Amino acid sequence: MAMQQGGTRPYAPSAGAAGPYRRKKKKKRNSTLIFSLLTLGVLGIGLVIFQFIFNKQEATVSMDITPIATASTYINTGDGLLYQTDGQIHFYHLTDSKKNYTYGMGASDIRMSGSESMTVVFNEAQLQVVGEKTPLTFTGAIQEVECGTDYLAVLRQAEDGTQSVLIITEDGEQIDDLSFSDQCIIDFGFYTTSNEMLWIETLNVNNGAPMTTISTYDLDKREVTGMIHVQNQLVNEIYITSKSMFVVCTNQIIRYIHEGNKEIYRVMIYGYESVDFSDASGTPTFLLTPRGGDFHTVRILTLEEDSAPNQVETTLQLPTEGVNAFIMDGRLDVVSREQRYIYTLKGKLSATATFEQPIDAAAKLNDAKLLLSSNGMYYTASAG
Repeated sequence: MAMQQGGTRPYAPSAGAAGPYRRKKKKKRNSTLIFSLLTLGVLGIGLVIFQFIFNKQEATVSMDITPIATASTYINTGDGLLYQTDGQIHFYHLTDSKKNYTYGMGASDIRMSGSESMTVVFNEAQLQVVGEKTPLTFTGAIQEVECGTDYLAVLRQAEDGTQSVLIITEDGEQIDDLSFSDQCIIDFGFYTTSNEMLWIETLNVNNGAPMTTISTYDLDKREVTGMIHVQNQLVNEIYITSKSMFVVCTNQIIRYIHEGNKEIYRVMIYGYESVDFSDASGTPTFLLTPRGGDFHTVRILTLEEDSAPNQVETTLQLPTEGVNAFIMDGRLDVVSREQRYIYTLKGKLSATATFEQPIDAAAKLNDAKLLLSSNGMYYTASAG
């Protein structure tokens, strides 16, 4: 009988039988915990992404007010802005207020020119380099002045109507007087390769078809070093890098190297015009728009400074409310009345931001700064 009573034990719950059941409950609790942790992790990642996107969308463009009213005439010198009020010339430095100054002339008919190295005020009769004691006087009429590092170039018109470019030092020493018979002087300016250079663009229309000549002048050697001739199309822009001179014409972009002004290649841009350029990223980049069009459609063109252009092009439809667009250090910066859009050169929108207040116009000062006009005043904004 004792054996029969004990025989019922296999049917009662035992430690061995109950063990798997308890382990099953423990595994379920672990699965629930893991699922909860994964859910929280996914929600956390989603929150971070949302905050990142939201913050990008809600970013604000800081606008720093300048003392310059939009009614004033200003000139960008590269490191600051020259402007005039009531016969006085003022300089506003973009990053260092200690370099700001005011120069009084007391005349209402003065004009101004400047570079990072010097400032000039002038009228038709005389020229004054700021910091120099004695003004410079000229025969004929002063039409335009460009400032370099150590030299000035003065476009002068004689009484008989002929034009020439005088090259002088800042203390008034005349270096040369360049005249161009049967040609009209269109533009001129300074650039630097191994030393300071001057370029002068002239146009000859006496032969029926227009021909533009770009002369280069070495200020160390004090001589004309070469001429570039462009026939059957007009020159719209000249962009100069440390390696190249890019001449943007009606139908083509032509690349020349500085040594011997040798032509390297041509790229067709028929139907488009260049509105901005930058090589701050190391790659020459042009911003093109349809000729006579607006900023609804732009074309980004990058070229290599090699034997072949190896061009890369991107066409992009911009927001219809666009005010202006610029190439800023390897990206496209599009400005509307209220917002700023940053695109990669491949046309991908990478960031947006809202201006502190609506703007009326925008200009590029350099690859790090924009000049914005709003409510009758100018503001600066750093690159996004």
